[in-house]
Amino acid sequence: MNVIEINGFNFLEVSQSPNIIISLKGDKNFSELEPHAREKFMKKYFRVDSFEDFNQEHGTNIKGISGSEDNAFDGYISSNANCAYAIKTADCIPLILWDEEKQVLAGLHCGWKGLKRGIIPKTIENNPFGSLTHAYIGPHICKAHFEVKEDFIEAFAQENKDISEFIEEQEGKIYMNLRQYTVRELHQYGIEISNNFSPCSYTEIDHFFSWRRDNANPLRNLTIAWF
Repeated sequence: MNVIEINGFNFLEVSQSPNIIISLKGDKNFSELEPHAREKFMKKYFRVDSFEDFNQEHGTNIKGISGSEDNAFDGYISSNANCAYAIKTADCIPLILWDEEKQVLAGLHCGWKGLKRGIIPKTIENNPFGSLTHAYIGPHICKAHFEVKEDFIEAFAQENKDISEFIEEQEGKIYMNLRQYTVRELHQYGIEISNNFSPCSYTEIDHFFSWRRDNANPLRNLTIAWF
């Protein structure tokens, strides 16, 4: 993977088909720009026709599948060429899904609330463009730093979701593996995962923002994708 530096802003280049880049933490942060400035930047330096991000609310509204007021979406699905979309995270999983042959692209904000409510199955099963074949699981908080409580496990149980295989107890504390839960859901639909490892937003202090580590810092990591 390659780091792209443009006017003091740094991006990690993950893929070129589809194009996937992730804004990196630094002296200048892409998420600090106003939405119109981000769009202008992407059009100028990455030659996209459009750029869009969303008001994410830890829900399951997907642009391209469901409607929403106030641009409140936690994901998108599109077959529009050269249109870039961003998923904003600071510990949650940014998940990119695609079908290269059909040029279909989806991005999901997979926090525990969205995973509990079935954001991945909803997107795949209601995909209006056909199949999704591949996925990239972006930087997020790793199991070693994602401590949860018993009520967290119960919340999944109330949705008929057994997460026991993703839970580990150490020294009286409970931890959950968000990545492996996501992997299981993707494999149930035959989706091939392109990366065997996801950086930890909590431990990689120089590269990524973390909600838990940074005491609710409002800045975000943006995972941007387009065909």
